[in-house]
Amino acid sequence: MLTGTGGLLRLLNSGDARGTAVVVDLREVPYAENPLFRQSIVDLLDRFARQYHPEVIDVGRFTQVFLFEQGDAAPFVAKLRAVAADFADQHMGAPRFTIYHLPREVPQLTAQLRRVEPEQAADQPPPALTPLEQQQLAGVHKLAVYEQVLSGADVSALVRESPVWRQGTDAAWSLEFSEVTVAIDHLERAVGTPLRRDPWLLQQITPILDRRIIRHFQHEQSRLYTPHSVNLRWQTVVDGVFQEFVRELTYDHRRNLIVEISAIDPDLTENGLGEAVDVLRLWDCRVAIDHLSLRHADAGYLPLAAVDYLKLDIGGLTLDADGNAPPLPGWMQDFGADRIVAIHPRDQRLLSACLGIGLRLVECRDRPG
Repeated sequence: MLTGTGGLLRLLNSGDARGTAVVVDLREVPYAENPLFRQSIVDLLDRFARQYHPEVIDVGRFTQVFLFEQGDAAPFVAKLRAVAADFADQHMGAPRFTIYHLPREVPQLTAQLRRVEPEQAADQPPPALTPLEQQQLAGVHKLAVYEQVLSGADVSALVRESPVWRQGTDAAWSLEFSEVTVAIDHLERAVGTPLRRDPWLLQQITPILDRRIIRHFQHEQSRLYTPHSVNLRWQTVVDGVFQEFVRELTYDHRRNLIVEISAIDPDLTENGLGEAVDVLRLWDCRVAIDHLSLRHADAGYLPLAAVDYLKLDIGGLTLDADGNAPPLPGWMQDFGADRIVAIHPRDQRLLSACLGIGLRLVECRDRPG
C-alpha cells in the first residue's frame, strides 16, 4: 500500500510501476477550499473507483492518484468524463484529470507529481451516469448551492426563536429561555431546493449551520442578556471555533447559553457526549438533551448529573380515553419532571396531559393560556 506522494515517487523511481495512473485534481471545483465540500467530492469519486479496485493515493489537499496496476482504468475514466460533463452543465468548474500509461509515461507522471498541476483531460463525449450516480452527484450540486447561499447570507434573516415557557406554582406562565435555530424552511425557500427530505444533504450541511449560528451569537451577544439555547452537534462543541466563542463571553453570558445536544444524532457516542459536556461545564454553559421520547426506557449513557434540561418529543404521544398520557419513565422522574420540556404540544388536550404527568416546561410559539 502506497502512502502519499513520497511512496508513489519511490515506486516510480524503482522501475516497477505498471498499468495506468489517473491523476484527479479538484482545485478548479467551486468551494474546494472548504474541507467539508471537498471531502464530499472525494467520497463520490472513491465510490466510483471502488468497483474497479485501484490503489488510491492522496498527494495533496486537492489531488488524488488512482493507480490501476492490473485492472482496466477505462470504465473509471468514463465515469470521470461523465462527472466533468455534469459539472459543466451546472456551469461549475469540474474535476480535472490526466491519464498516464506506465512505465512509458513515468517521467511525465513524476514531473506532474512534483508540481501537482494536472492538465485538462481530452474533450470526449461523456457516457451516461447510472441513476444512483446521478443522484449522488445531484446531492453534491445541492450542497454547493447551500454553501454559496450560507457563505453570503445574513443568518439573522434566517434565525427563528422558539420560546420555552414555565408554569409556576400559581399556574401563571413565564419565559424560561428561547431556542435559537436557523429556520430550515426559510433556508429551503432561499435556495429553492429541499433539505429535510435529503438525509445525506442535511448531514453535510449541519456543521455549516452550526458555525453560522455561532457566528450569529458572536455578532448578537445581546441575545445572551437572557437565557437562550442553541442546538449543536457534539463535534462542534469540542471544536476550537466554539471554545473561542465562549472564551470571549462574560460569566453571566455563558450561564445564559444553553447548548442542546440531540439524543438521536446518529454520530453521537458516549465518549463524544461526555467530552462535549465536559467542555460545556468547563465554560459554565448549561446543557440540554434534545429529542428524547417516552420510549427511552432508561437513560443509557446520558450524564444526567451534568444535564440541566431534557427535551421530550411528544408529537406521537397517544392519550388514553380519559386524555391521560403514559407516565414518565422512572429515570425521567428521578431527573425531575419540572426540568423536562414538552416540545410543541399540538393542542390544549395534549398540553393538559403533559401537565398531568408533572411537566412544567413547554416549548411553543405563544404563551400557553
